[in-house]
Amino acid sequence: MRLSTAGMHRTSINSILEQQTRMAKTQEQVTTGKRFQSASEDPIAAARAAVLDRAMAENKQFTRNSNIVEARLNYEEQSLADVTSVLQYVRERALQGANSTLGADERRMLANDVRQQIQALVEIANRDDGNGEYLFAGTSTGAAPFAQGTTGVNYLGDMTNRVVRVSNSQSIADGHSGADVFMNISERNGVFRAGVTSTNTGSGTIDVGRVVNSTAWVADNYTLQFTSPTDWQVVDDTLPTANVIATGTGFTSGQSISFLGASVTITGAPATGDSFTIQPAQKTDMFAMLEELAVTLGSATTTSIDKATFQAQIGASIANLDQSLSRASLVRAEVGSRLNAIDLATDTRGAESVDLQSLLADLRDTDYAEAVSRLNQEYTGLQAAQAAYTKISQLSLFDYL
Repeated sequence: MRLSTAGMHRTSINSILEQQTRMAKTQEQVTTGKRFQSASEDPIAAARAAVLDRAMAENKQFTRNSNIVEARLNYEEQSLADVTSVLQYVRERALQGANSTLGADERRMLANDVRQQIQALVEIANRDDGNGEYLFAGTSTGAAPFAQGTTGVNYLGDMTNRVVRVSNSQSIADGHSGADVFMNISERNGVFRAGVTSTNTGSGTIDVGRVVNSTAWVADNYTLQFTSPTDWQVVDDTLPTANVIATGTGFTSGQSISFLGASVTITGAPATGDSFTIQPAQKTDMFAMLEELAVTLGSATTTSIDKATFQAQIGASIANLDQSLSRASLVRAEVGSRLNAIDLATDTRGAESVDLQSLLADLRDTDYAEAVSRLNQEYTGLQAAQAAYTKISQLSLFDYL
């Protein structure tokens, strides 16, 4: 085969240019630390890297979401701690007010103190998260959720909660609505409410009672009547005909009276014809509970019926405060669970990020040891090509003529 002088020169120069191109590419890999600069250089690796980039971006967004939710939940947890402090303080005032040695003026002072705590509770309920969004407004975070009305404190927020994704498989509510925390709390013992009839003439009073057998209890309106100072009967007031469902004799002060799985304790000396009501418990709110306590503390206790009514109501208020404290504790526990879930999600994302970065490094990052070794080889090849061209360029028939 015959080769022209121009062909020999062209082949040698192309070889040198190819060596320079490979060497330049390797040098770029070493300089930038990246195996490829465009998808065309390695389509498969570029496609896989794009998927991993999206996963990394999602993880970063989930981290931002977690930080926002965690901040709001921490604000809420502190608010719930303050709610608990207010309720415990008021409960101490209630126990103080239950002391029979206190006079009317002292109880009125306690009543004023309790009303001040209602305002403190409203302020806590209307706290924001530091970004201008109210903590207990549900999803209506732009307006204060609680307002004082003519009949008490009203909830103006909604009943829903925002749910934020903190991972591909987990979403967490960023708070509780005011209804979840402050409203719809079962009064007294949570099942029924017991009270003293205003027409009583004796000194008998009744405690909040309890359900000892929930399977036997039937929610209804009942009246505990004393047919004599020592004899009693429980009447189911269901219309149209009242029905006696339990009777007893030989009553003494402090005795428990049981019927249909419920038990109440009567203390004092009921008179013939005295009665006590037992009705299904209603739903109320923390603010109304505190106002009821304030009214009780400010009421007169001059007659025996006043004193009996006061003792029943103050006992009911203490039970109400216990219900409120239980609600605050329950919600606070839910907040703690959510914060724990965020911590676990954060740890999981951290581990995932390490794995994703490792996979991306395998796909994108330059293996410096291999690349430097290859660069040396390509440099040697370039030198050899250049040296060969130097020799070949001198080969010509004219040199031998």
